[in-house]
Amino acid sequence: EASRMAPSKNSTPPSAMFATLTGGGPPLDVDDTQLLLYDVFLLVNLSVSISFLVIHRMNFSYLPSSLNEGALLSICWIVAGLANGAFLSSAVDGHYDPMGADYEKGGPRAAGLLAISTFVGTSSLRIMIALGMAVVQHRPVGIGGEELIPLQILFGLVLMSGWRSVHSVNTPRI
Repeated sequence: EASRMAPSKNSTPPSAMFATLTGGGPPLDVDDTQLLLYDVFLLVNLSVSISFLVIHRMNFSYLPSSLNEGALLSICWIVAGLANGAFLSSAVDGHYDPMGADYEKGGPRAAGLLAISTFVGTSSLRIMIALGMAVVQHRPVGIGGEELIPLQILFGLVLMSGWRSVHSVNTPRI
């Protein structure tokens, strides 16, 4: 029985299994902290604007919940961005080498597509958090800041992909 419990020569270490499950992925690193901070500013501003101007029609009592929702959306963006490598220096060109054979695939279009991919992950995380909190608190989804989620997804996709494309155009390549 001891031979069944001992690892075999062909067993895979846990780190290799994690890399296989996640596809390896980019390094969990932030090369451009200014870009990250501006992303957070845009997402918090998006949540506050949607809450104040659209959903709650100039009602100041909802500002704290909209700031909370913006902070939560920013946390989801950071997690999804780390998974996609959205804060690496190469994200400006969508992780394509601007001097390599794939240079025509990079640039603003690729940066915008990377932002779309990151925001899809962000939206998925935010929806899973909303569903999880609704289950834990035994309540319907859409209470508190959660009524902002549909508009955050719609306008956030446009905002973040457009912002990352413009950033890519205006960022000098070294």
